[in-house]
Amino acid sequence: MLTMPVLPLLAWLLPLCGALGSRFAIWPWWAGFTLCMAGALLSLFLLVRLPWCRSKAANLWGAIPLLLPLLFVVQALRMPLTNDVSTDPYHPPALSWAAELRTPSDLPINAPPLKAFADNPGPLYTRASEAEVIAEASELMQELGWQVHPGPHGLDAVVTTAWFGFQDDVALRVFAGPKETRIDMRSASRQGRSDLGANRARIHTFMDLLNERLGGAYKPKMKQKED
Repeated sequence: MLTMPVLPLLAWLLPLCGALGSRFAIWPWWAGFTLCMAGALLSLFLLVRLPWCRSKAANLWGAIPLLLPLLFVVQALRMPLTNDVSTDPYHPPALSWAAELRTPSDLPINAPPLKAFADNPGPLYTRASEAEVIAEASELMQELGWQVHPGPHGLDAVVTTAWFGFQDDVALRVFAGPKETRIDMRSASRQGRSDLGANRARIHTFMDLLNERLGGAYKPKMKQKED
């Protein structure tokens, strides 16, 4: 029979093993998620029985991992239910490389228009040439650890998340106009209906970093179309 100090240890080991096993492809992501849920249920059990147990410190320590799924729930409630975000939701960059890489177990690529929401990230405009933008963007993607591939209108990339090792697809579209160059970006998840805001945060972060590299770029506010 398991002694109670073992249960708090399991409450920590189950989500850790679940996430790391998925990250290093030991088992599929859903198996890792199941282990994390088992750890959360065990933490909840330890929390509920806390007032009646003798080893309160050990049980309280085992209940701490419950904070992680609670944070995920709070984040999911705060963020729009979306897994595909673009600076141009009505005419988003095509996920050309993703169409080749995605398997039947992955989500299908969404057809435009994508869902637009408040604080949707907007495009960048710069006086840098198309070639300069692509060179800077490619170097930045590689510095961030992304897998980069030339795209039909810019760059495609695959991003592997640190937690669970989820792979998300990115497309960067660069269009050279008569006076300035427009940069649009799209980031889409391969699994899950909700990305917990990860794709939007990725676009904001990347565009801010690219903006610093290009110097003269600027980001206009995105306006949603009326329904």
